[in-house]
Amino acid sequence: MNNYETFFQLHLQSAPFIIANAWNVKSAKLIEDNGYQAIATSSGAIANSLGYEDGEKVPFNELLYVVKRISSCTNIPLSVDFERGYTNDLAALNENIQHLIDVGVVGINLEDAQGEEIYLKKLSNIKNYLVKTNQQLFINARTDGFLQKIDSPLERTLERAKLYKEAGADGLFVTGVQDTRIIKEITAAVSLPVNIVGTPKLSTVKTLADCGVKRISMAVFLYNATYKQLEKVIREIKEEQSFAPLF
Repeated sequence: MNNYETFFQLHLQSAPFIIANAWNVKSAKLIEDNGYQAIATSSGAIANSLGYEDGEKVPFNELLYVVKRISSCTNIPLSVDFERGYTNDLAALNENIQHLIDVGVVGINLEDAQGEEIYLKKLSNIKNYLVKTNQQLFINARTDGFLQKIDSPLERTLERAKLYKEAGADGLFVTGVQDTRIIKEITAAVSLPVNIVGTPKLSTVKTLADCGVKRISMAVFLYNATYKQLEKVIREIKEEQSFAPLF
């Protein structure tokens, strides 16, 4: 199987797979070297590491450079946090998709924070482009209803899941939900494999596996944990006037 096929199959296993979120080559190689089956990027982590705010503040060409370096230095499937596509122009959106495919990306997260109407246009446009050009890319449809605290978030999430699948989504990434009862309702009602982020309230794989989740990601939390430890070491060196914390 090629990397796309491998990545697609990971979502069909009986047990969920864990995907760790990288922000540079070193973090990606550590993920691969420690036996993870796939790598995802975190837009928040990449943005922060480059001195930008999250939310498409990173110019796409800078994001692409980081992604290209990660892809060229690793061998397992790579999925990119594509946010909202880094453009509202559909032709430019296709160009961005092609750039990602050209550097070896096999999956994307595409978020619906702009609302269903524009999201469905973007999603359908990407899927049609992939079909027309005979290319493959796993589209993980990120839906932010719970995160944005919209009215009736569960009902809207289930409605969106149906619409997004019809438009070409391969997976459903639900953000902002931490209630296991609600997660079970979503996975029971949705035919797409569901992606949830591990959080303090959802801190074990077993908890999410019991909810029917197929993909568990780490978002920006891995990046935050890494730099929290780095900050601790730097602070201790200064406070103790010793380099012992380095060793």
